[in-house]
Amino acid sequence: MFNRFRRIAAVAVAVVALGAGGAAWAASSASAASSASAPIGRCAADNLAIWVYADGADSTGGTTFYNLEFTNMGRSTCFLDGFPGVAASTLGRVRLGAPAVRQYGVPAKVIDIAAGGTAHSLIGYIASRVGSACKPQSAGFLTVYAPGSPAAKRAFFPLPVCTTGRVDLNVRRVAAGF
Repeated sequence: MFNRFRRIAAVAVAVVALGAGGAAWAASSASAASSASAPIGRCAADNLAIWVYADGADSTGGTTFYNLEFTNMGRSTCFLDGFPGVAASTLGRVRLGAPAVRQYGVPAKVIDIAAGGTAHSLIGYIASRVGSACKPQSAGFLTVYAPGSPAAKRAFFPLPVCTTGRVDLNVRRVAAGF
């Protein structure tokens, strides 16, 4: 009789322990699921480092392409989609010439950038268009608006650009990777 009581007590304790553990597991799974499905926000200019990767330049057909990099300096994943706004400017922040025109070589896609991760866009610089007729001036920076951002950042870009409105820069959509 005493052994039977011990067995029933052991089974009861096991059932209570399993029930409590199952409830804890269900609660932790639910909280993990809700945090995993939290929406990813657009990358804010304050959380982005924007820079030109000049060492990776590639020339094709009179255009030199540079990677314009967007590094997420925030603590969580954010996204970018579309075209950045880009224009050359002086060291004193005066815009020079026409802004970069859009080049549609990259398909539209939402790009998630993990904290510390980088996405890029291509900037095309057409040096052959920069001649005495377009009254060139030396740019010190690119003024860059990340897609969907009202705030601009600056990226070092020391090249001559046209100041008469002749377009000598083009830009592609943001794409994944560095």
